[in-house]
This record gives sequence, C-alpha cells and structure tokens, in this order.
Amino acid sequence: MFKLRPLPLLPLMILVAITFFSIITLYSACAGNFFPWCEKQLWRVLLGIIVLIVVANIKFSVWKKYGFCLYLICLLALIAVEVMGKISMGAQRWLKLGTLTLQPAEFMRIVLIMVLARYFSIQSMDDNRRTKTLLIPTFATIIPVGFVLLQPDLGTAMLLILVFLSILFACGVQVWKFLIVFAGTLACTPILWSCLYDYQKRRILMFLNPEMDPCGSGYHIIQSKIALGSGGIWGKGFLNGTQCQLNFLPEKHTDFIFASFAEEFGFFGCLVLLILYTLLCIFNFSIVLSSRQKFYQIMVFGLSAMMFFYIVINIAMVCGLLPVVGIPLPFFSYGGNALITLMACQGLIFSAYYEQQNPEKI
Repeated sequence: MFKLRPLPLLPLMILVAITFFSIITLYSACAGNFFPWCEKQLWRVLLGIIVLIVVANIKFSVWKKYGFCLYLICLLALIAVEVMGKISMGAQRWLKLGTLTLQPAEFMRIVLIMVLARYFSIQSMDDNRRTKTLLIPTFATIIPVGFVLLQPDLGTAMLLILVFLSILFACGVQVWKFLIVFAGTLACTPILWSCLYDYQKRRILMFLNPEMDPCGSGYHIIQSKIALGSGGIWGKGFLNGTQCQLNFLPEKHTDFIFASFAEEFGFFGCLVLLILYTLLCIFNFSIVLSSRQKFYQIMVFGLSAMMFFYIVINIAMVCGLLPVVGIPLPFFSYGGNALITLMACQGLIFSAYYEQQNPEKI
C-alpha cells in the first residue's frame, strides 16, 4: 500500500508562516478585500502544497533518470513561446494551454539543475578542473538562456547563469576561470549594453540615479524606498500603509510586495520575515552537507542556491541596491507559475532529505 512520506515539520511550518504573511499583505493591498488577489493566491498556495507533497513522495532517482527528457520538453516549450507565445506587458513569456497559462522559463530553472547535477555527479573533481569537461554544461545553459533573453526576461536569464556558476563553484572549478569570465564580461560591456532593450537600459540608469526621471522610469524605486522608510521600526499598522493603500507603489502585490509589507509591519516585521527565510535556507543547505550521494548534493545545492538568489535579488531590488529585474519574492509575491515552481523545488529538497534520513525505505 502506498504510504505518504512524513514531511520535516520545521521547514513546513516556516513555509506556512511565509505564505500566511503573503496572504495578509495581499489582503491589505486589496484595501481589505479578498478579491481579486488574495482569493486567487489562497488557491494557488493550496495547489502548491499539493505539488510539494506529490514531488516529495517521488523517488529522487526518478529525476536523475528523466531529467534530460524534461530538459528537452522545456526547451521545446521555450521555442514554442517564441512562435506562438502569449504577449503581456510587452513581453512574450507565456504559453496558453486552454485555461492554463504556463511560463516555461520557470520550469527550466529546475530542469537545468537536474541536468547539471546528473552530468557533474558522474565526473570526478579532477575532471571538473578540465576546461573540456565544462563545454557540455555550458552549452546546456547558454541555449535556454538565449531563448529566455529573447522573450525578453533578463531576471530569469540572470538566475539561470547565477545557478550555473554556483554549481560550477561547488563542483570544484578553479577560481581563476571565474575571474577570466568576469574580466571577459567587463570587456564586452559595451556590446552587452547595445544588446539590451531600451527599458532594460532605463532600469539600469534609474538604479544609478532614480531622480533622473522621478515620474517615469525612476518612479518604482523611489516609491519603494518611501514605503520602506516610512514603515519605521514597528510599521504603520495593518491596512494603514499609505503608499500601498493610495496606490502610489506600483506592483505592490508582485515584485514590490516586500515594500508593501515593510510599510505596514516595519523593520521588526521585515526582520521576522528575513529570519524565516534564513532558517529555511539553513535547512536546505544543511541537506547538502549531510548527503552521501553526489547527485543529491549537487541538485539540492542548486535548488537551494536558486531560492537564495530569489530572496537576495528581490529584496536588494526593492531596496534600490540592484536594478529592477522582475524577480518575485519566494512564496510571498502574487503569481502562479513562480509559486508552483518554488513549491516543487522545496518538495524535491524534502524528498532528498527523507531518502538521506531513511535509506532503508527507498
């Protein structure tokens, strides 16, 4: 008889707490109404938890076996986006399948980690130090990154590259190779700049000086900083955030939801949220250290690194420490594809944790 695997209680409680804060922030962003964002997000959270439980109960070896097939499916989906994708807000990133709207780039993040983990799990540390060993994973990363940039989706492309570099570093690739890539990137900066879309250039310029266009491109970050600062230590109180309630803060329910939360719950609320994220990251990375199989180590490290980059980039972006690149806050921002994908990531990590703790039951 099929028996559900027990999920680790502490990280599960942390996830519930983060999603609870998300729901009440969305409720406030809707001016004290469940519609339209709060109700939809509740259903998405429930679906995400179901996905987490299902993924956590699948044997981890399945992903090693079918990872490349899933990679090809996601790659074909990215190609389909270019051909027949749905256009929204000037970007072509979604596939419309009946009543479902999917963003293949979100799923490619997980699948790429599977492929890289399988590849590097059969290589020795000495193999990883050879340049020719890095050619296959480099091309496996560059191809989806190229399609994602065509959408255009600079944030997702950046995440794919950061996760790829993190896995290379964890697998023992020499530091001097990273320095060469960094120097080469700096040398190619003028070419890369010319390849950016106008709105991407404006985002970078506004990051350097938001006051250049306070009513245009710099409006997002200026209003975000006002919301963050006006919250003070304890915040203005639930449903009392003026930047949020009076609609001064753009994207208050998606990319800039952290600013909405900070305005109403202040520094103390943000500290509690950051502690929850920190505990979740510590749990995830601790599994890497306790894993006995190389595939488990690399894949869990890649998934954990991806979540970490999600958190750091979004909060730094909202605080004006990074350009606005459209990265949601994990388990917190309004949205379906990113939430389901991240719940699946956590389910994979729970699966690895269970199998490491109970090898006799695999």
